[in-house]
Amino acid sequence: VAKLAITFPAGFTVTAGSPTVALTGFPSTPASITAPPGSLTASATSAGVGAGGSIVVSGLTSASLNSSTLYGFDIPTGTIQNPAVAGQYNLSVISENASSTAIDTTLAPVYVYGSSSNQDQIGVNAAVAPTFQFSLSANNDTIPTADPSSIFTSGGVNMVVGTNSPLGYTAYIKSTNGQLASASNPGTPITTGTFDGTPDSLTAGTTKYLFVPSTGASCSSCNGSLSYNSEYAIGDGNHGGSFNGTSFAAFVSRSGYTNADTVSLKERITVANTIAYANDYADTLTIVAAGNY
Repeated sequence: VAKLAITFPAGFTVTAGSPTVALTGFPSTPASITAPPGSLTASATSAGVGAGGSIVVSGLTSASLNSSTLYGFDIPTGTIQNPAVAGQYNLSVISENASSTAIDTTLAPVYVYGSSSNQDQIGVNAAVAPTFQFSLSANNDTIPTADPSSIFTSGGVNMVVGTNSPLGYTAYIKSTNGQLASASNPGTPITTGTFDGTPDSLTAGTTKYLFVPSTGASCSSCNGSLSYNSEYAIGDGNHGGSFNGTSFAAFVSRSGYTNADTVSLKERITVANTIAYANDYADTLTIVAAGNY
């Protein structure tokens, strides 16, 4: 055996030329496919579009062939185009000697599903449910006992947010009163600053009540970026963001998914000497967050 001739019946389109025979990259099953011995070359002959044709692989070293071995080779994509009409087609595989005389012929039937059919394909569909996690490390925060001598910052509460939304999330804050007021000594309250897109500054001896968010532990699996609303882009210990009266205001957002963002939420105040003594100045902050879907 010096050659193998494969003939394709009408329906197939064979591109004439000298396709390169590949001797590697065989399917993993069966795992016993062996490249034929010899220096293989191929010649493709076309009978016309949809009229079939043949491919002859030459250069086999017949003395090295073994009848118990499974041999294989690949003809490159583009050499053969399947029929457009579904059905069974019978190919012939002919072994030849060096003079192109047939030694034996094997009929190899194949079933083609046609170019307009997908009967040999399975479309796999899946969906991933949206996920969102939100938690606060505590529900109370305390500012140290204040006096006109300094700026005072609370201990803080950690907000943790996680979402698989590719658009991330946004978190919002609302002050119930827009100020810290005392019930036992209802004199002058500690009011917030001006909600205008710029952090307010604090000066000891004046009166102001502000919100200070900052990034805590980094997420271990996330993309996009974490950014703060310009009102709450606090850069030092002398500034804070004002509350939007008693309405919600966005203060931080991420532009991609995250397994867990930790944001520290603190309050910062200063008081003038006209702020009356009392130990029950209070306000309630509502923190909400939502995924951007």
